[in-house]
Amino acid sequence: MLHYPFLTYLSLYTVIIPIGVGISRIKILDRGMNILLLYLISAFAADNYLIWFSRGYQFTLGLHHIYYLVEYIFIMSIIIVWQQSVKMKRLFYALIILFILFWIIAKFTFEPLSGLYSVIASTSQVLLVIGAELTLFVIVENRMQPVISDYRFWVLLSFILYYAGTLLVVTSRGIFVQYSIDTIVLITSIDWSLKIIFNILLTIGFLCPQTQT
Repeated sequence: MLHYPFLTYLSLYTVIIPIGVGISRIKILDRGMNILLLYLISAFAADNYLIWFSRGYQFTLGLHHIYYLVEYIFIMSIIIVWQQSVKMKRLFYALIILFILFWIIAKFTFEPLSGLYSVIASTSQVLLVIGAELTLFVIVENRMQPVISDYRFWVLLSFILYYAGTLLVVTSRGIFVQYSIDTIVLITSIDWSLKIIFNILLTIGFLCPQTQT
């Protein structure tokens, strides 16, 4: 059996909390939160498979490439649901289509499934951060009550903190492989720590009143 630092398990299994809260309140969730719940369940299953059952370096690399594509579609779909402007909805739909095309081209050219995925991963995270920031700005501007009571605030904040915070780690993954295991674990701890914060913020989002005012 493989052994990982305790922080790995903590980041992996704290997602059970927002999933549990989301399922308990599923009848009152809006479409965006339902998509989020489906994403969390899918990501939890994928992460567990990758950490416990996936065998073979090349096969695992290929799964990570697909993971980033699916993740992007899920998160961008949530952002689209919360747009108040038809033009912005169309813009983000276009970004999904363009990213899928970019992903396909990358797999047949400069970033195949058998190699690292830094370009695709970093591109997706930059787009998700920009999309979440623009959406959060509109929500804050149009709020009539304290923004901290809006579930969308906590979810979008979690996207911004996690994807912006782990961007350097994702972008530099090809460089990190040259370092010792201890150094890699230390750097990856940033990802694990931010994932825990990500799950905490999502839990708060699920616990907030599921109404937009």
